[in-house]
Amino acid sequence: MLTTQLLTPHHSAWGQAAEQIGAITWPAGAALAKRMRTATWQPWERVVYATDGGALAGFCALLATDIVPDTPYSPFVSSVYVNPTYRGQGLSLKLVQHAENTARAAKIDGLYIVTRHVGLYEHLDYELVDRRADRFGRLNRILYKSLA
Repeated sequence: MLTTQLLTPHHSAWGQAAEQIGAITWPAGAALAKRMRTATWQPWERVVYATDGGALAGFCALLATDIVPDTPYSPFVSSVYVNPTYRGQGLSLKLVQHAENTARAAKIDGLYIVTRHVGLYEHLDYELVDRRADRFGRLNRILYKSLA
């Protein structure tokens, strides 16, 4: 059974989540895990962590910054990942919606997503606002959604 938890650095599952997130092959997992272990988190920043019987099903993060440097945009839904076993079931959109609800509760009125995917986040009413290179030089789309 899928369980979704909203994690802060003080949550009892934080260390286990960082370990599991850091173990995936996608480099963004290692980057988020490192941030979980070393960074100071703002009070509203969170990791949305989905598990199935203790196994990692997916995650995303609500963060002040993302992979695109020197941008006026903030905050972000970052590092949306779904374990291949759980793909095609709408979990990525559920993770993003969980982050959106968390942002609303923190009185955040809009969110950005940096992505190279086309069509996925548009299902949740995100709209293209910019294109910028990430810190690796890859061109990304920056999407925005008002939460007001």
